[in-house]
Amino acid sequence: MNTVLDEVTSDAIDAKHVERRVEDWEARLNGLFAAIGEWLPDDWEARRGAPVRMHEKMMRKFGVEARRIPTLELHGRTGEVVELKPEALWIIGNNGRIDVKRDGRRYLIVDAADNFEEPDWQAAPAENRCDREAVTADWLRRILR
Repeated sequence: MNTVLDEVTSDAIDAKHVERRVEDWEARLNGLFAAIGEWLPDDWEARRGAPVRMHEKMMRKFGVEARRIPTLELHGRTGEVVELKPEALWIIGNNGRIDVKRDGRRYLIVDAADNFEEPDWQAAPAENRCDREAVTADWLRRILR
């Protein structure tokens, strides 16, 4: 099952598979958040935000317990705050979504990779979800301006 659509339409899914997907999601989030922390300009700081409760429909369907997953906050020296909050893992066409908020602007980060593959993080403004670009240090610097 390479995609979310394959998963949600399959009869072969079980609780262990769902647990593996949740663990993979958390590992991918931690990897992305670590990279973002390394890419930050000197006048910004990364801090772990309050964890969010994850208990999506697939988890409930297979009796997988709710889990607290990490969020990230980026703090500028002059008071700016950028929040990165995982929104959902099971997104048709993507392998998870993170919402990014900064001063009334919203961006969506999605993993365009197949399930259990190397992440392919892509970002777009929320108002133009098709205008995607790779999540890189350059992308981060632009949204921090």
